[in-house]
Parts: sequence; structure tokens; C-alpha cells
Amino acid sequence: MLDINLPLLLITLVVFISLIVYLEGKLYNPLLKYIDDRDSMLRNDRDSVNQNLSDIASLKHEAETILANARKEASLLKDAIINEAKDSIAKRLEEKRQKLAESYKEFERRLATKRVSLKNNLLADSQSFETALRERFSSI
Repeated sequence: MLDINLPLLLITLVVFISLIVYLEGKLYNPLLKYIDDRDSMLRNDRDSVNQNLSDIASLKHEAETILANARKEASLLKDAIINEAKDSIAKRLEEKRQKLAESYKEFERRLATKRVSLKNNLLADSQSFETALRERFSSI
């Protein structure tokens, strides 16, 4: 038959309860605290990552806005410089045209003066030409 030894049962029960109390204080509570701390740390890290992602998105949007404004400003500046260069070139071209027109007028004036001078010289020498021509025709 099965014989139950009461003192041995009580000792086993006391050892078991004392072991549970000892392990709860030395193993289970620190292990549960570590798990809770780890969960808290993971939650904090996840929140931090989400915050960083939202910060990155806002900074990216801000950078895109700055780049768009810079492109607009560069385009306006480029257009202004091109227009200024066109105006400058048009002004220089007009000045050059005026100089050429003045130079051409001066050339025409000198040409007219030379024409008059040449005509006067020819008229002055017309008597000698006439005489030379008559001598030639008479020899023919």
C-alpha cells in the first residue's frame, strides 16, 4: 500500500514554497522587470523612429521648397541678366550703326569734295585735252 509520510510531505511543501519565494525574488521579478524595461525601450525607440521619420519628411519638404524657390530665383536672375545683356548689345549695336552712318556721311562728303575737285581739274585741263584730241583727229 501507499504509505504517506506526513513529515516528509510537510518538508517537501516547505522547501517547494521557500524555493518559489526565493526564485520569485531572485529570478522571476528581475526577469519580468527586464522584459518590461525592454518593452518600454522598444516603444521609446519606435516612437523616436516615428518622430525622426516625421522630422525627415518635414525637412525634405522644406528642402524641396527651398530648392523650388532657388530655381525660381535663379530663373528670374538668368532672365534679368539675359535681358540686360540684350539691352547692352542693342545699345552698342545702335552706337556702332550711328558711327557707321556718320562715317558714311563723312565719306560721302569727302567723295563729293573730290568729285568737285576732279571736275574742276578736268575743266581746267579740258583745253589741253581738247587740243590733244584735235591733234589726234587731224592726224587721222
